Amino acid sequence: MNIDDNLSDWADAHVFYNMFAHKPNSEDNKIIKEEFYWREKVASDSFHGKLLRNNSFFDNLKNKNKIYLAHITPNLHNILDNNDLYPSGGCLVGSIYCTPISEENGKLRVHNLGKYIFEKEVPRFFESKKLNPTGILTIELEIPNISKNNLIGIDYLKLGKIHLDIYKQLEYLLSSRERNDLKDICVNKSRKAMDYLGLVSKIYHFNNTVKPIDFLNIFNSTIEHLPVLGYLYFEVISEYIMLYQDSDISFEYAEKGEFYSYGYKNLVPMACPKLNKNFSLRQFNPTFCEVINYLKKENIFKKINEEKMASYITERLVFLTNARLLPDDYIEWTRFRWDFDNLSKHAKPLLGHLIHRELRNFGRYPNFYFYFDQYKALQIWNYWNNMNLIVPFNGIIPKGEVGINPAYADLKYKVYTSKANIDNGDLFIELGKEVNINIIPKLVDLKFNFMRNRDF
Repeated sequence: MNIDDNLSDWADAHVFYNMFAHKPNSEDNKIIKEEFYWREKVASDSFHGKLLRNNSFFDNLKNKNKIYLAHITPNLHNILDNNDLYPSGGCLVGSIYCTPISEENGKLRVHNLGKYIFEKEVPRFFESKKLNPTGILTIELEIPNISKNNLIGIDYLKLGKIHLDIYKQLEYLLSSRERNDLKDICVNKSRKAMDYLGLVSKIYHFNNTVKPIDFLNIFNSTIEHLPVLGYLYFEVISEYIMLYQDSDISFEYAEKGEFYSYGYKNLVPMACPKLNKNFSLRQFNPTFCEVINYLKKENIFKKINEEKMASYITERLVFLTNARLLPDDYIEWTRFRWDFDNLSKHAKPLLGHLIHRELRNFGRYPNFYFYFDQYKALQIWNYWNNMNLIVPFNGIIPKGEVGINPAYADLKYKVYTSKANIDNGDLFIELGKEVNINIIPKLVDLKFNFMRNRDF
């Protein structure tokens, strides 16, 4: 496949926030229409829905000639020794992972997500070593006029078909035994999820009803068969927390133009502590009761409506399972022919997500992961360059996960060492010396990516 041939597939995997509120046409499909209805609903119904379109990060991309981004890393010494900064895979596919920095009263304040990563997340992964190796590089990035107001985010949940296409092109890297084993695993896991697939298909296409607690019980029991459901589950719960949290501090950060991150970021270590050292969302599977207990214990909400939250999670999981994993047409799963070719024909996104995650269980994966992920990165860099996109971001919700396109030909930037200061609960940085760091369009080695077990 020519790398230019799949630009439309990559466009489908992005969210265009400048057109976020455009009404769908009558001929648009059910998914497009329901995406729009959800956006309208949360914009008016939730406390923080306005941040989906109006936030400090978007304001900077619209109005600033240069912006500052914080790259928080435990590998600062390696970067400074080698003078090279590499992108990583994950939810931003092939970006230099950063968080935004805002200019506030003449000082540089790191987005509250960056503060959490700096104070909590990185130290937690190195707790057993009794050290905190966290460092911050500040990147001053020029935004040319051609790239201003370019609000395009990547939604990794939409990558299923792309994962499958890349696998078909690179499956020769696996032995025939590995290919057959992978096919058997994917077919068997999909078949074991038949109960759930049938349920969400009938709810979505025929408006069948189910009690949220009954739905969530079936959903939780299916995650072990369809690991990508753990990702959907995490994103939906996180989405609800960010949109509907009513704590004083969430409103304080909303005034700064930011979703408050601590509520959803602490969800994993508190509600699913087994993932503290191996952050793989394929294993994210707390019960609804465990989620509610966490929210109450941590005072994420002043008052939480459990019934409303259960209904929201159920409705969103039904929608996202169909919109991200299944085709537009209804499938009668009890009559489905369960083989790899039929899944490849009728459920491409579902199969692609399965393959993408099951590959990581193969013993030889560290030896050839680079080819799969680097090839995917080449494709997305091609798309980003086609769109003059310098600063992609997590497009599921603009929560502070942003990146730098390392393959942009005319990228103009400066990199500074930085001193971190906590002042009145916020993380501020003071620029140190400018350092000669080259941003390299080649994925970082697994051993230097402390969060690589995120397994996106």
